[in-house]
Amino acid sequence: MSRNLCQLAFAAGLAAAGVAVSDGNAASNAWKDPAQVRLIDGGMLEDGATRLAGLEVLLDPGWKTYWRNPGDSGIPPQIDFAGSENVADVAIEWPAPELSWDGYAWVIGYTEAVVFPLRVTMRDPATPAELKLRLTYGVCKDICIPAEADAEIVLDGSSARPSAIEMYRDRVPSLIDAAGENGGVVSAAVNRDGDVPILELHVSLPGAPEDGFAVVEGPPGWYLPVPERTGADAAGATVYTVPLDGATDPDDLSGAELRVTGISPAFSFEQLVTLD
Repeated sequence: MSRNLCQLAFAAGLAAAGVAVSDGNAASNAWKDPAQVRLIDGGMLEDGATRLAGLEVLLDPGWKTYWRNPGDSGIPPQIDFAGSENVADVAIEWPAPELSWDGYAWVIGYTEAVVFPLRVTMRDPATPAELKLRLTYGVCKDICIPAEADAEIVLDGSSARPSAIEMYRDRVPSLIDAAGENGGVVSAAVNRDGDVPILELHVSLPGAPEDGFAVVEGPPGWYLPVPERTGADAAGATVYTVPLDGATDPDDLSGAELRVTGISPAFSFEQLVTLD
């Protein structure tokens, strides 16, 4: 299913979607298929001003939900904490996703379960924060299904479960400035010889190239497909190509900043690349 068709299905079916919603203070809940959503308290971080929390999504077997970039099709999650109390800011961390083929297009997301770590900056660190979530997202098995969820939790440390969140924090790609011994973008260049400009990335990732993949995200308004792995260079870096006709102005790419995420079982990274 194309992204446009999936988004149309999302808009048409939103009100009728079934999803489990949990109050973070509730001891138990009668979950509904195909997803369960709740907030987790992770306790205070070492700085004494930031609380750790988690947005947990549990899925029925065979179902997926999406990363911030859903791939060639899918519904990116919209996470809203408006209405929270004693909260100045919420920084969302994105654990490394999986790449899969759904029979129509590439999908970037998670199966079975994911916890999105949240770093909550409080207005008054001396008092608890009440975190209120409004989540609009998609789940997928054979087709995309839209879903909504509301949840809330008082972050006071009384029921903190940091280990459940830290496991997923360990999967968040490392932010790097340049390629190092663990990997990264070695080079990035735009080929303008054809009708469509093509970005060629040389990416170093540990392990076998077939075990890893890369994602490229552009400025707001850009749509870039999942990069195609086309081979390797003489130094062993994997070569990916990405058509840039989804840029807002493909004829004027100079200075555009791209975020490249490289995923492998051994090491995952995020790196900013500026086009010449």
